[in-house]
Amino acid sequence: MGQVEIHGKVDIFQYWPNGASDVDTLQFVPDMPTAEYVSDGKRVPVAAFFQNGGNFQEDENKPGQERFRSIIRSSGGKFLSVRLQGIDAPETHYASNFREGMFTGDYGQWLAKQVTRKKSHRQPYGKLCTDLFASGLRTSLGIGPFNPDSPEFLVEARLTILADSINGAVDVYGRVIGYVTLIGNGQEVVLNDHALANGFAFCSFYGSMAIDEMQRLTGLYMGHGTGEARKSQLRDNLSDQLLDFEPELWTTASMRENDRDDNRSGSFRSRCFDPKIFRRCVDWVGRREALGEPIGLLDYIRSNDEEVVFLSDFVAADGNWARSRKFAMGSLIARDGGFLYDPGEVVFEARPVIVVDRNRIPLPDSFVAPYP
Repeated sequence: MGQVEIHGKVDIFQYWPNGASDVDTLQFVPDMPTAEYVSDGKRVPVAAFFQNGGNFQEDENKPGQERFRSIIRSSGGKFLSVRLQGIDAPETHYASNFREGMFTGDYGQWLAKQVTRKKSHRQPYGKLCTDLFASGLRTSLGIGPFNPDSPEFLVEARLTILADSINGAVDVYGRVIGYVTLIGNGQEVVLNDHALANGFAFCSFYGSMAIDEMQRLTGLYMGHGTGEARKSQLRDNLSDQLLDFEPELWTTASMRENDRDDNRSGSFRSRCFDPKIFRRCVDWVGRREALGEPIGLLDYIRSNDEEVVFLSDFVAADGNWARSRKFAMGSLIARDGGFLYDPGEVVFEARPVIVVDRNRIPLPDSFVAPYP
């Protein structure tokens, strides 16, 4: 496996409370001419892959239609939306998602889906982890407090993507999957590692990742809070019982400053749990509010037939998803709501992504193949 390296910049104040980014997702401003695919000591320019690539997604404003979503996005400037590889963190915002795929002709159902997506839920410790994560980065890089007169503060950064092809570098949402390193004050801080080592995120693995990388990240996760070291509030209040989060999953439907699980006055210690399960739970909230479905949370989660694999079984199968022993996600939830796994113990299947250009022509399988 080779890797793509792109140099660029990151706005250090894009995180809550000054911006919308979470611990595991950020905007990266690339210097695209620096984009190279590195393998066996050879370097190949690959900027064209990112400049022309994207995918067609459902247009939520036009039922039954699709729109092209470019990998390079524009919002006051060109940036890559980066999902940090191998980690999952509590969200500061998460919209209920009644997943029924593309528009099927049932306008009422489609409208219900859009209504529930308007409701923004936030996971316990989403604000706290994001704030402490970002403030720790600023301390390491020698950056002072936020200045509203000059709200953007760009720092040198490097994006590293472990992939042999463009289709292994981008997820179904058109986000780039990789590692981001911030550079400054004589320091190089890898965001993925910083989040796990300081207890601001959980491990989260997909079958497209290399086994040794999963094991390296697992070691960072397990090493947090060992010995005499204090655990973060996120990890210290981790629960393995789904029933701890009813009613309403201890989330709120607003972004107010006085929400109950932030780190300001009046905050309190709520519980936290695996963000992957949280997302499935929020889907349940969305279905119930949109369509009035009476199914209980436990029954809904236990009916989830998404296939997953234990990391130990994945290792035993030499990283071969097809030969690994499979479980339904719902089967890992006990009848009493207990989790029959530990965070970071589950590997999810990587959904295939076909990256195309605006003419729907697939990009080459390999970064080595020229494009266009």
